[in-house]
Amino acid sequence: MSIEPATWADSPALRTVLARAYRDNPLMVWALPDAATREGACAAWLGPSVDRYLAGGRADVARLDGCVVGVAAWRLPDRPAVPGSLPAPDRVLALLVGPARAGEILAALGRAAAFAPKEPAAYLNYLAVAPEHQGRGIGRELLDVGVGQARRDGVGTYLATSDPRNLPFYERAGFSAVGGLDLGGPRLTVLHGP
Repeated sequence: MSIEPATWADSPALRTVLARAYRDNPLMVWALPDAATREGACAAWLGPSVDRYLAGGRADVARLDGCVVGVAAWRLPDRPAVPGSLPAPDRVLALLVGPARAGEILAALGRAAAFAPKEPAAYLNYLAVAPEHQGRGIGRELLDVGVGQARRDGVGTYLATSDPRNLPFYERAGFSAVGGLDLGGPRLTVLHGP
């Protein structure tokens, strides 16, 4: 297995890994309640974000026998969002669930910004491993690469998770919970890195 920067050619594989890994994530179940269409809806909603990380953030992939089996996508503090690229994630969500429901979901998620570090920090937006490869340390390797790069860049790290099963994983990696909020379904916990 190797960990390396993602390329534009990886975009379809990144969408697939994210959709499959997040299919049963509490946030996705809450935001996209139709189990029959959730995997495709996840790929549609998260795909534009992946493209933005490829254009102006940091995305690392885990490859096994040449195939992408994991991804870590970071929003970097010194890089602005990529303006004008379409489709925009918020608009895709509105197409999937309707404008009113999308507004509710995005407003709830936006409240987590109150728990962001005061100093510059890289935000781990996505850490996902294909389900058949989970439990083998791939996620931890991806996380360690990103945290190490943030340290070399002189910035902190933070993330948010709605899956309580993830908390021990992040705590073992040195992250500490600093706050949380009820999204109206799942609870979102924000953690700051070591």
